[in-house]
Amino acid sequence: MDKVKEKIGGLNEIISEIIEQIHLFTITAMNNKYRKGIKKSKGIILTGKPGTGKTTLALFLAEFSGLPFTVINCPDIFKTDEGEGENELCLIFESMMNHYQASIIIFDEIDIISDKIASVRTGVESKLYSVLIKFIDSINDNNLQDKGQIFIIGLTNRLHAINNNLYRSGRLDKIYELNIKKPEQRLQVLKIMTKKIPFITEEKDLILKKISQITHGFVATDLQNLCTKVAMELIQKISNEKVDENREPIPIFATLNHFENALKGIKPSNLNEYQTKISDIKFSDIFGIDNIIEDLKLTIIEPFNNPQEFSQFGISPPKGILIYGPPGVGKTMLCCAIAAEIGINFMLVESSQIVSKIVGESENNIARIFAQAKESSPCVLFIDQIDVLAPVRGSSMTSENTGERIVTSLLVEMDGFFTPKHRNGPEVDVLVIAATNRPEIIDTALLRPGRLDQHIYIPPPNLKQRKKILIGKFQTIPTSLSEDQIDTLLNDTEDFSGADLDNLCREAALTSIRESINNKVVTFNHFIKAKSVCEASLLNYKPIHPFK
Repeated sequence: MDKVKEKIGGLNEIISEIIEQIHLFTITAMNNKYRKGIKKSKGIILTGKPGTGKTTLALFLAEFSGLPFTVINCPDIFKTDEGEGENELCLIFESMMNHYQASIIIFDEIDIISDKIASVRTGVESKLYSVLIKFIDSINDNNLQDKGQIFIIGLTNRLHAINNNLYRSGRLDKIYELNIKKPEQRLQVLKIMTKKIPFITEEKDLILKKISQITHGFVATDLQNLCTKVAMELIQKISNEKVDENREPIPIFATLNHFENALKGIKPSNLNEYQTKISDIKFSDIFGIDNIIEDLKLTIIEPFNNPQEFSQFGISPPKGILIYGPPGVGKTMLCCAIAAEIGINFMLVESSQIVSKIVGESENNIARIFAQAKESSPCVLFIDQIDVLAPVRGSSMTSENTGERIVTSLLVEMDGFFTPKHRNGPEVDVLVIAATNRPEIIDTALLRPGRLDQHIYIPPPNLKQRKKILIGKFQTIPTSLSEDQIDTLLNDTEDFSGADLDNLCREAALTSIRESINNKVVTFNHFIKAKSVCEASLLNYKPIHPFK
């Protein structure tokens, strides 16, 4: 058992339980007197997102058992000739049952031949599924004393797509989800993967513990990529060292800095299609909304970072947040900063990515996105322009009532997220933040307590706030503006949002460069010229406060 755990970290409890099941299967299979009267497991299903180590674990378990085993890659069973795939599957089962008293069959990507709709659909899929079920029901039959017994291990990253009949009682009725969500699990994995990486002995545990705490949502392959990048950097550094025969080579060790630099180019593999890396935006990079930021620190950041302390007073992090206000005031930046300050994964989803013209596809997209957020927890799931996704029900003009179905799906997923947990105090794995500039058209059911129950309004910046924004922008732009010139510029940008002011500064800098590449500063005249081509986006904005 320890040999398997030494190879696969972070899954000790699951490994112990599966090994015990295989051990009991072996005992009963090898002794006919145990076959009758004992209900035996016919197999298990290992599920988890790609890269969690399902195939690796299954192979180690099969090898450790000492039983003969074979691996079936389910996509390979599909054949062009009718009946060929079913015949091949039958031959494999019959061969194992006839030649071995006890054996193991591993089905990789078992969902391919056991899709939920396979049983009601003609074609190769339904025939293969029928063959699979037939043999599962027949193997380990107490009456077949002359036949060998088979333990089946099914592997899938699409458990939701598998026909429920496959894992009902008496078939593959044990399901194990492989994940390393806890830092201590990732620490076990990292210790295994870094055995050959040189560390200063007393620093190794501290470095790996730190990395395990900041790799939220990483699976085994992500951690392997991280360790490989660190190892390659050390090899490169060693190869660049000049060889001096007169002195001993200077030893090179992995440091926390090596791992942190390697992390910059890696994100959780299951979130590749979403923007998950935030560009180091902190609260200190956002200007003009200091009062909002201070409130967020108290109501969100602190309860997230110190849940036990706040739970003593009955305070837990909000379950969902709606940030609303006119375009360009920093709603998206604020959300990015929240994720950065908490130090967790960030998923940015545009509502247009979810809505589809295909009936049922929008609901599937919602389920998939929320499932991936949960798998990558803890994380911030940011849904931009949620008014597109969840308008008031009854406003949909389509005969399929697409809008209403989307809102219903969204409510179901959010309610599933926000089920209270009681493990060492309140815990919220996923913080859902939505943004809109049209809060009045959002379905009110989404805004009730327990859902998006905290509402943050970011107003158009006033003169004082615009000054803070400009002064903040000037930190990255060399300027020569006097206080009077800044005041003049502020008075002339009354209807400018934060994004408009950012665009103004960028255009002024480009104006300076166009004038002369040798210019060292951006002058007041450059800003005046830039102002003539920059439009104010809030000229006709009318504040809307539906929650007051």
